[in-house]
Amino acid sequence: MRPFAAMAGAVLLAGVAWANSNGAQILFSGAPGEANCSACHGQANAGPGSLQIRFDGVVNWAPGQPVRVRVTVSDPNATRWGFQLTARAASNPDQMAGSFRIIDNTNQLRTSGDKQWVTHTLTGTRAGTTGSASWEVEWTPPASAGFGDVIFYASGLAANGNGQNDLGDRTYTATFTASSGTPVTGTTRVLPQLAFGSSSDLGNWATAVYLHNTTSAPVQATVRFFGVDGAPLTVPGLNASSATVNLGPRSTGVVEAPNAGPLTQGWVQVESPDGVIGYAIFRQALQGVNPQEGVVPFSSSSSSGATIVFDETDYVTAVAVLNPGSSAVTATVVGRDAAGAEIGRFTLPLNPRQRTAFVVRDRPEMTNMRGKRGVLEFSVPSGAVSVLGLRFNGLAFTSILPAER
Repeated sequence: MRPFAAMAGAVLLAGVAWANSNGAQILFSGAPGEANCSACHGQANAGPGSLQIRFDGVVNWAPGQPVRVRVTVSDPNATRWGFQLTARAASNPDQMAGSFRIIDNTNQLRTSGDKQWVTHTLTGTRAGTTGSASWEVEWTPPASAGFGDVIFYASGLAANGNGQNDLGDRTYTATFTASSGTPVTGTTRVLPQLAFGSSSDLGNWATAVYLHNTTSAPVQATVRFFGVDGAPLTVPGLNASSATVNLGPRSTGVVEAPNAGPLTQGWVQVESPDGVIGYAIFRQALQGVNPQEGVVPFSSSSSSGATIVFDETDYVTAVAVLNPGSSAVTATVVGRDAAGAEIGRFTLPLNPRQRTAFVVRDRPEMTNMRGKRGVLEFSVPSGAVSVLGLRFNGLAFTSILPAER
């Protein structure tokens, strides 16, 4: 069947002599006058990875309007992670800029006087996660645009998880300068299924994301790749878990996850200003068979439910179900036949940013859909859920477009 079927490690320091997987103490963000993780974990920025700080969904900050700040540490050799973040006035690095609010259990806040630092929790070390780790926090900007530019400082640790401060732990630092102004807002959309690479029985897969700027002004879009567990996913060719697409007036761009390496699955997030449209294409190549493609639209990242129409008379229905949010959700799935009668029901717990995929009739609650036509209804009482359907008939496959709500 297709892809649908189918640190104890050291973290940021709490002092100069010991590591603390429960978060760093203050003064380790790398801001002027502060230390960073290299105080006990080797030279900063000497490893193969990197640290990135960015806003989610906006370019500039507006006085008093909260925005989300994301910190991402990447390193191909790490299996446990940590960070510390602070925000300061560009004109005076000793002056705190705005304030932070914790939005999930991967972060915590530390304070001293009027200054704040955000650092990881034990959960936020993401033990066993490879490639990269990200954290998000809400930041409320200063009350006046006259405050001037703000510089975010962060120090991150990519650890090998052996519980020792050795050469296997890497320190990274970065800054991000944000200016006040009218926020450049946009839309965050998702592609609940991503497949690239090769499998002996499933063939060769690639996924391409096409974007078009319908406006007369240049814009910038960001395409981010995640694994099924929600961790950033490094894509061959890009050698990164994200790509920035610069789109001139009326221009078109593409970002590809090519057929390289073993078969890998996940999902995609697209952040773009209003006026950018697009879609994705799955491409499958099997030996002795002409390559085939399926076109898939982007899904909403904020819908509370979706409905797809299935036909199991001669076909097999599979779905990818994604929780695009930062809090766990439980989706309810209800199957109905062509007359509207319920033929099956089950619940699907999803952790933050988790994606799962399966052949629907393989669920024990949904065996009655075999040989029938009808609908599958997906809903969550709070949060969001994104759904993509595919149907298969032998070697052929096509997408099933969801009706979102």
